Amino acid sequence: PSWRSRMSLIPFGFWAASGGGGGASSFELLETTTLSTDTASVTFSSLGAYSDYKHLQVRIVSRASASTYLGIETRLNGDTGANYAQHLLYGNGSSVNSEAYSSQTYGAPAQTIGEGESTVAWGAAVIDFLDFSSPSKTTTMRGLSGFATGTNPRVLLNSSLWNNTAAVTSIAFSLGTKDFVAGSRLSLMGIK
Repeated sequence: PSWRSRMSLIPFGFWAASGGGGGASSFELLETTTLSTDTASVTFSSLGAYSDYKHLQVRIVSRASASTYLGIETRLNGDTGANYAQHLLYGNGSSVNSEAYSSQTYGAPAQTIGEGESTVAWGAAVIDFLDFSSPSKTTTMRGLSGFATGTNPRVLLNSSLWNNTAAVTSIAFSLGTKDFVAGSRLSLMGIK
């Protein structure tokens, strides 16, 4: 592969997973969903078909039907119990903040912008699901996301834990009581 294809992956996740092996890893596009109407949730299911991949990554370009920014709620295998932990570090150009939560009912590995913030801005997020098919590890999600607006610009580094050792067979994304607006795109990638 050319240096451009290798370099383009640096800001898009697998920061640690791609290092130390000597050979360049590559992503393969597995599925893409582009919304034609406002939609409450998007689910990638039957992930057992991708068990030959080591990790999964979801790349998201989205907006929310909300007045401000929202966390992208992420649930694995349909689990709505208080089995998730969340950590986030974020900045807005003038200050940096951090937060941590335990016993949550969803992971929150990224955020997106609400359409009330801007008529033209979209949020971008890259979320890694590490060792998703391992039956002996809890699942870690890590995300890099951000958006630029005049009032609430943000860049975020998030992580979430699903406190369950089951292999991940489905990933559902939602925005609480709001929708992903039409034109939002979610792409599932695999890396071996």
